[in-house]
Amino acid sequence: MRKSSILGSMMAVTACNAAAFAEVIFNSIPGTLAANYTSQPYQAQQVSEFGDRISFGGSARQLSSASVTMSMWGRYEDWNVGGQYYGTGAYAGAGYTQSFTFNIYAAGTGSTPGALLGTVTQDKYIQYRPTVWASANGIAQNITFDLSGLAITLPESIVWGLAFNTENYGTSPTGVNGPYNQLNVCYNQSSSYAPANGGVTVGSTDLLTKFINAATNVNGQYGSYYSPSTVGTFSMAETGTTLSGKALNAPMVSFDAVPAPGALALLGVAGLIGGRRRRA
Repeated sequence: MRKSSILGSMMAVTACNAAAFAEVIFNSIPGTLAANYTSQPYQAQQVSEFGDRISFGGSARQLSSASVTMSMWGRYEDWNVGGQYYGTGAYAGAGYTQSFTFNIYAAGTGSTPGALLGTVTQDKYIQYRPTVWASANGIAQNITFDLSGLAITLPESIVWGLAFNTENYGTSPTGVNGPYNQLNVCYNQSSSYAPANGGVTVGSTDLLTKFINAATNVNGQYGSYYSPSTVGTFSMAETGTTLSGKALNAPMVSFDAVPAPGALALLGVAGLIGGRRRRA
């Protein structure tokens, strides 16, 4: 009984420590979101998947979650009664639920990502742009993916990609108009400022490259172009330029991780020993 009690206590303490020691290892999302940001369309620019090659900061490497900032251009009034896209009312409400696939690849080399390390498909609620919304063309909002079930110990660098279906693009295009046609991924760049380091506060990335699966060259922000290394394949796309004196900025994403299981076990033992000493 005594051994079982000790083991159970260690597992409980370790689980608590996992949450307590969660660490941001990459971040390009501001602490407070602006109304909207420059963004990368999917439907409008024939994109099926979009992401970036990044390197992590910090020390934790057991992946727990990732967040991406989305921009929804679709207006509340367009998808509700009397709106131009109301139709059968399938998307009526303050927003709708969208299925996303979040992929994690090894960093790879050059224009090609490495092997797929893990993937999740999860449904997320997307809010429509309110009728009156700060004179912005869209509303910025974060979606968070629980990645703890993948049990991935991260390398120092990866390529991530976010995929979802639109009317004409994705792994299974819907074939019909929907609010997903107006959904984009945000860059850390608004019309009023250009943050240092492309908005990256933890970790690093090459601001002049992105990874994209597009059916054609993609019109990037400020009129530059992303030219996929291989059209129709998720590969690196380069702009090779800066415009208006501003470096192109990072897609808005954040990764959280916890210490590896062995380190958590040691933390659990340390917590038990400390607790017993205090009671002695």
